[in-house]
Amino acid sequence: MGMINNTSSKGGNAGVKGMIIGNLLALTTAICWGLNEPANKALIPTWISASGVALARIFGATIVVWVISLFVKKEKILHGDWKLLWAAGLTMVGFVYVFSLAFNTASAIDIAIILTFQPMLVVLINAIFKHEKVSKLEIVGMLIAFAGALFVILAGGNFDSGRLVGDLFAIICSISYATYLVLIEGPSKRYGTVNLMKWVFLFTAIIALPLLFTLPHDMAIVTDTKPVPVLLLLFIILFPTVYCYIVTPPAIKLIGSELLSFYQYLVPVITCVVSILFKIDTFHWYQPVSFVIIVAGVMLANYAKAKAQPHDKEITDNITSKTNINSK
Repeated sequence: MGMINNTSSKGGNAGVKGMIIGNLLALTTAICWGLNEPANKALIPTWISASGVALARIFGATIVVWVISLFVKKEKILHGDWKLLWAAGLTMVGFVYVFSLAFNTASAIDIAIILTFQPMLVVLINAIFKHEKVSKLEIVGMLIAFAGALFVILAGGNFDSGRLVGDLFAIICSISYATYLVLIEGPSKRYGTVNLMKWVFLFTAIIALPLLFTLPHDMAIVTDTKPVPVLLLLFIILFPTVYCYIVTPPAIKLIGSELLSFYQYLVPVITCVVSILFKIDTFHWYQPVSFVIIVAGVMLANYAKAKAQPHDKEITDNITSKTNINSK
């Protein structure tokens, strides 16, 4: 999971080496997120339950990030930030769990396209709860992007199948993730990524403990385990869940969120190609149309935001360029 809004400063004085590294990090995160949807769809529900994948991501990522944190200098968390981290953990449970549930019935390609709409939700939430000003042109961009997301759901004729429920889960996932981004905005500016995420993942794991009872009685992973499903699950835990969270902030510092955001438009394309290549999903005419509509809306809103900002003032990276996360 994780789309990035391009309403921030550019890479600046990163240097040639820094630009190369930054672009490589951006490309690898886009690839990881692009592979995340087909990997989930390949597992759910044939090999592993949706609950099993979600909880494996949460508890697995918590362990990995805490191990990594042993090699990182510790930072003291301010008293006022603890409640934000708990709230962030709660929303992370929401979007990780609902994201997995969507794959029970929805198309992997549909989910990837719907999640492209997420940056507009961040703008909307900030406008409602933080009273940030939104121009008329931004509103038009949001409406266009929303129309694209709605087109995915309606054009596929999903009302007679479970795909409608899956698509709605993808919308809920986008809302939860956008809320997470807004909550984590302040702390993400004050702490290093590893030190921040170790607490967010820990609180997420604690909150998710009751969900262990949602696992099927016949176990989350089939007993006759084959190597491919296990490798896919490990990939989901280590790369889209851990790697992308950790490397996105350094990539932003090296190349800027504007350039990084362009890589995120590769995510649905990668998802589509991989899903069709491995016969995980089927291609439909409405999918590229809806994707173009959403991207057009996002880019129009970003253009309006950039136009409204002073050209002689360095713009501080906002929350949508602090993560990535697809979360997915």
